[in-house]
Amino acid sequence: MLRNSDMFVKPRADLRSKSVAGGAITVIAGTTAALLFLAQIYWYIVGTTTHTLHLSESLGIPMLPETTTDPFQSRQYDIKGKIPLKMHVTFAHIDCKSLEVKLNSAPITRSDFDPRAGETKVGYRRPNAVELKKAGLPTNHRAGCTIQTTLRVPIVSGHVTITLTKDAWAGALNHLMLRSQFSEAEREKDTRKNDFNVTHYVHSIQFGKRFPKAAAFPLENRHHVIKNNMGGIALENIQVKLVPTLISGWFQTTKTYQMSVIAHAVQPETMVAQGVTMMPGMAMAYDVTPLAVHHDEGRDNIIVFLSSLVSIVGGVFVTVGLFTGCLVHSAKGLAKKVD
Repeated sequence: MLRNSDMFVKPRADLRSKSVAGGAITVIAGTTAALLFLAQIYWYIVGTTTHTLHLSESLGIPMLPETTTDPFQSRQYDIKGKIPLKMHVTFAHIDCKSLEVKLNSAPITRSDFDPRAGETKVGYRRPNAVELKKAGLPTNHRAGCTIQTTLRVPIVSGHVTITLTKDAWAGALNHLMLRSQFSEAEREKDTRKNDFNVTHYVHSIQFGKRFPKAAAFPLENRHHVIKNNMGGIALENIQVKLVPTLISGWFQTTKTYQMSVIAHAVQPETMVAQGVTMMPGMAMAYDVTPLAVHHDEGRDNIIVFLSSLVSIVGGVFVTVGLFTGCLVHSAKGLAKKVD
């Protein structure tokens, strides 16, 4: 019954002639159909990603809570109105007592850490062996300071600085005045020439969750060495543009931020000439773009997938059949002309 209902009419077996060329064509057609079949299944399982641009989400959260007695509103502001910011930076030559962290020009100290909410945390400590090795320093190096911060910064433009304290900067200026009176030999023997050197190693600076599809991470494993006649005193100015990115997967949606980074060093002469009010160290200004990128990861409809499979298998054999028929008829036509 199945043979009688076969829609593809086949010649009798005793009338068919088998050849090496026909077998090769059949193998090529079968292999091509199988590879395309497997490729279609693979792309269906992996899925496809589409990228679109949208306006960033508008938040109706005030910059300051309307009431300080409403813990719910304060917590809502902390969650929806801020970005988690984590920094891990090692200064090679400066002691921790000579450094301070500021958010939008407001100093942040250890007393600002709330262990229950975990809103703000700033840690100062001596660098360990791994951090010293990354910074290109010997493991027996006794100076330096590692700063690790966990902050929540508002989703507006702002800046975070890790710079010398005012007392340390005053001491640096006094030492520079003394060095200006030294001879070349005395400057080489100066044991305090690196006491105010702001050379630092950025282990990581991360806004929100890490973007998994980034081609590079410009604020990770970044060594900034400062060498000048002022004993390594300078200001590294980092400009960061944050692009809100929404990754929609099959089971969850993740909000991250992509980063575009530009950095340059401001030398002491330029700081004095332009009247820069910041102290030597590292200053990072950030801003959030009004456009957001949406990565939508999904797969085709099952009906579209099955239609593609049927089209691939049928299309390969039909194409091979047409190609074979053209070759056979062309060969017969040439043979008749020769006869």
